[in-house]
Amino acid sequence: MSGQQRFGPSLEFQFKVAIIGTIVSLISALSGCQTDGTSKEVENTVLESQRQIIREALDSGKPEAALSSLRYLIRQYPQDPVMHNLMGLTQLSLRNNQRAVKEFQIAYKLDKQVATGLNLSSALISAGELSRAIKLLNQLLTDAEQQNYAYKERLFHNLGYAYSKDRMPNQAETWYKRALEENPTFFLSHLELAHIYEVSNRHQLAIQAYQKAIDFCTVCFEPVQSLSSLYVRSGRSSEARKLLAKYGKVEGITQDDKTKAKSLYSQLSSAEDVRVGKGG
Repeated sequence: MSGQQRFGPSLEFQFKVAIIGTIVSLISALSGCQTDGTSKEVENTVLESQRQIIREALDSGKPEAALSSLRYLIRQYPQDPVMHNLMGLTQLSLRNNQRAVKEFQIAYKLDKQVATGLNLSSALISAGELSRAIKLLNQLLTDAEQQNYAYKERLFHNLGYAYSKDRMPNQAETWYKRALEENPTFFLSHLELAHIYEVSNRHQLAIQAYQKAIDFCTVCFEPVQSLSSLYVRSGRSSEARKLLAKYGKVEGITQDDKTKAKSLYSQLSSAEDVRVGKGG
């Protein structure tokens, strides 16, 4: 843990949550003074603003803050699928997988949307319920056609990931390739396909796939780290150092990832110095 202790949601977020509670109470109190249509429009506007605050908390890596708000809001809107979907995402971020499954199930039962079902499949995979995830995803492929769902590569990818977790690499490889046929820029499928190639000793294909993952997510450290490690194991440490040095200069990477890259670069350089010294 870092030297700076975290005590929960920021004061700014706590203030927003306090405002939410006030507005919800206020709408209930004033609803008799407005027409049904006007009251509903106001409530929907406020509800969407509440959802957006929660999305911002999740996007900022603050699931604890999102949880603080959602506990109250779900009691106010128990039939709102978006709130349950957001609670599922929050619980997934907190690695509370079974609770995430429960929340996504409620959301999916309410709206039957492919995007919600996709989130449920991710939670099922995280919870180790792989057969259920695969069955759901196959159903979602059918529903995607009926709903004109635009991101089928995400369904293909999750099928690949479920099969990979179930130790069925051939099926996983098929679905990752299917995802990339649908969207050649889909970073996650390039990364997972590279892992399969590496484990099966198809190192040149793994290098190519890792490089594509880097190309399509220049700020992501994981493919850089994986490719660097593969280079080292293949006796190509100089290429690993070049890759890490190049990554360290990319604009937009987090300070944490920059530190990791710098540390790995230093380790490789030190190892090379020892090797040269012994050779001398």
